[in-house]
Amino acid sequence: MTQQQADLPRAEWHNFFEKLTKDYEGASVTVEVLDRTFGDQTEAAKLPLAYLEYDEKDDCFSVGLGGRDGKYPVVLRHAINHPRRIQTTSSIPGTPWALDIEDGEGNQTLVTLHNRPSISE
Repeated sequence: MTQQQADLPRAEWHNFFEKLTKDYEGASVTVEVLDRTFGDQTEAAKLPLAYLEYDEKDDCFSVGLGGRDGKYPVVLRHAINHPRRIQTTSSIPGTPWALDIEDGEGNQTLVTLHNRPSISE
């Protein structure tokens, strides 16, 4: 089974990321930047999600990682000003969410929300 990418309509960005944050808060997240000038870089690997948000007033998408406990006491914030397109993979049970955010200069940020580990009883 393959995952399909779909453009997320701008009018839905704020509410979509608010819900995704509630569903995945604390889940491991990886942030990769594909920059035309500086090349491909991993900014964060499997850090706990604090939030995903789109600020309509400032036209800025942000992902916050960490800041929840002594192991990750500070929130790492990655911001993308003036995103022009956000694509997401379809939500297939058992697979991570992936977001592909493109800014006005054609640079991409890939945000992968990994599945939460199951809690053993």
